[in-house]
Amino acid sequence: MGSSQTCRILFCDSKLSHRGAAHEVGSHPGWDLMCLDDESEVQSRLKYYDSQVLIVVAYQQPYKALGLLKTIAEERPGIVRILISGHLTPASSARALEVAHQTLPDNSSGAQVIAAIEYVLKIEGLVNKSAIRDYISGLGRLPTLPTVYRTLNDALNSDVSDARSIASIIEQDPAIAAKIMQLVNSALFGLRRQISRIDEAVTIIGVRMIRDLMLATHLFSRYRQRDSWTAFSFAKLHQRSMLVARLAQQIGADAGLDRNQQGQAFLAGLLHDFGISVLANKDPEAYQALMDKSVRMGQPMYAMEKMRLGLTHAEAAAYLLGLWNLPFSVVEAVLLHHFPSASPSTRFEPLSAVHLADALLPAIANGPGADLSCRLSESYLERLGVLKNVPRWQMMANEYRLKLEAGKGAR
Repeated sequence: MGSSQTCRILFCDSKLSHRGAAHEVGSHPGWDLMCLDDESEVQSRLKYYDSQVLIVVAYQQPYKALGLLKTIAEERPGIVRILISGHLTPASSARALEVAHQTLPDNSSGAQVIAAIEYVLKIEGLVNKSAIRDYISGLGRLPTLPTVYRTLNDALNSDVSDARSIASIIEQDPAIAAKIMQLVNSALFGLRRQISRIDEAVTIIGVRMIRDLMLATHLFSRYRQRDSWTAFSFAKLHQRSMLVARLAQQIGADAGLDRNQQGQAFLAGLLHDFGISVLANKDPEAYQALMDKSVRMGQPMYAMEKMRLGLTHAEAAAYLLGLWNLPFSVVEAVLLHHFPSASPSTRFEPLSAVHLADALLPAIANGPGADLSCRLSESYLERLGVLKNVPRWQMMANEYRLKLEAGKGAR
């Protein structure tokens, strides 16, 4: 959004308790605010009030607000969605992560609401640059989210599906079901016994993790390695991404992230380098030549990508994830995993866990010897107050490094 454009904001607060914050938001230069007293008015107002931002204040039972945000996310995914609530159960917190860009506590000030809006708009602006759109549009037909993924999302949101009914959804796609069982029984999870049924897998590792494994497997399979590509194995790239995901989840748990945030870290870890497959698949010879040039110039690959292609693998992946309406924190973590300091947050978040996991594991080996690594940002970790924990997390990473070097784990 250019600085000369007006940002139109719809602020829905049925009890008027946040009208002080709303006034502050409405006073922000270049912003135009409309306040509503009833959530039922939101969709009708959006028909003629072309908002870039929707803020919904929820109270003791936020399910109506979450349902509204889900509908808006599906029908108008370009709208920034902010939820203000102080009464979220673990289940509703998980839903909020899926349908809102930011969730704020009910005692948030106007300044905090403004900061949240500005940050989401900043990330959206970075992801939707014209150079990125133009490059992605040149890829031809883009992969879509599999039907099974959408069905699992609906089942998760219903809160009524048991392990057997979830398994029956997954079994609708036998190829995906077989791959899920292979992953669950791999060294990636280190289970003590062989799992033979999908419903057992659902019970042991959870529906969300199975859904996310299925999504990553589907996406990586759409960008297969061509015969002309010799720099590294796409399968090894996928394998390393799954190890990053597990390590990010473990680091997140150690750092105090709740289970929902650990899940976001896991999904972002699965997809953080998906963009490399996208760029390398579009023109294998050109990308390998770029890798050779990065070695000659002594530059990391993300810098060469930006210089020669106009976008990085992180930007390409983040753009696609945004198109598919994946959670904001996942898009943010994928986009910024090389440069986490671009986030103004002082809290440990999924981005933090993914950055650490990617930096602490060895980069994928490649023929040209290009620098594909993520450099640990000590200044960022110092800002979060967690730099002292890096030696402990490095010990965790060493276990995954051995799996990576042995060629074990997910295949």
